[in-house]
Amino acid sequence: MKILQLHNSYIYKGGEDVVVELENNLLTEYGHSVFQLKRENKKEIRNFVDKFTIAKNLSYSNYSKELVDKEIKKIRPNIVHVHNFFPLWTTSIFDACIDNNIPIVLTLHNYRTICANGLFFRENKVCEKCLNHSSYYSVLYGCYQNSRFKSIPVAKMITNNRKKNIWESKINRFIVFTNFAKKKYIQANFPKSKISVKPNYNPTQILPTTINKDLKKNCIYVGRISEEKGITALLKAWENINFPLKIFGDGPIKHLINKNQANITFLGNQPKNIIIAEMQLAKFLIFPTECYEGFPMTILESFASGLPVLASNIGSISEIIKNKYNGILFKPGNIIDLREKINWILSNPDECEKITQNALKEFSIKYSKEKNYELLIKIYKEAMEDQSKKIDN
Repeated sequence: MKILQLHNSYIYKGGEDVVVELENNLLTEYGHSVFQLKRENKKEIRNFVDKFTIAKNLSYSNYSKELVDKEIKKIRPNIVHVHNFFPLWTTSIFDACIDNNIPIVLTLHNYRTICANGLFFRENKVCEKCLNHSSYYSVLYGCYQNSRFKSIPVAKMITNNRKKNIWESKINRFIVFTNFAKKKYIQANFPKSKISVKPNYNPTQILPTTINKDLKKNCIYVGRISEEKGITALLKAWENINFPLKIFGDGPIKHLINKNQANITFLGNQPKNIIIAEMQLAKFLIFPTECYEGFPMTILESFASGLPVLASNIGSISEIIKNKYNGILFKPGNIIDLREKINWILSNPDECEKITQNALKEFSIKYSKEKNYELLIKIYKEAMEDQSKKIDN
């Protein structure tokens, strides 16, 4: 099978980019031919003219359509798998696929198709105002990059896509990572029959560390340094935690991290092998998000490394982690509850060991590459069957 992957990378690379490469490697390993067509914000959005052009064409870009049409004619794929089309590609790329009778699979990594900031997050809390109402609420609140002006073309894009019935008429199959996400999209009137749940996976079974748990002397945070990730609450909670915290990542509010605070070490972005090594040396990982996540790769890597996860009880995370079974949950943004759960972890090493073993079992059953490949190919076949029916009709 020939698969054309389309993706748009943001300035700060994250989980979406990792998933694209993992699926590329997975499909290639199983003998398929994978072609990638990528665009990057940091390369194409460099000045005011670039920003103005992209905003003007955000609902439909003829240039993007021509790029995809040319690539399809060159390689003749069996399927086009779109991971992210915002903001450079736009929904025009779906017309290029349709013109060439190529089925389309779209992975919904975030909620950008129904929410201007893609997170259902406003003023440091969950907001679903645009879910079943006008997307122009995002303009009122300046949801996209904290700007009412910048939110206008994004709100227009979301509204136009709804009016044109793009999600029902042009996409053959959607991929979401959890049942929680599927429910949100159904609530937003996406076609239920076209939405498939396929979690992320980790490509290899990482052997849990053999280091004595009594020698593990720190906690780690790995991820984007931004408000919706719960960084502010994490830093505030750590003012009264006498236990070392290592922070890995990059983002717009990294300046808030007090590099002189005795029990916090900020290490910025680090290669994957360094992160995995740190996971095997840590006592637990903290994932304090305050927004609706997709399926965080960091949690999967922690499961595989035998590292207990302390995470916010919110959205998809509540589906991935069962409290005190394969992880520990706390109330999102609640500093008192966060501190209490940290102290519980430090005081209950035997219980944490049981949690670790359960996480390892779940990892091997649900998140192996074999299981993921089986699900992905099933979705591709369904998309191709759907396209065949459209052609026949």
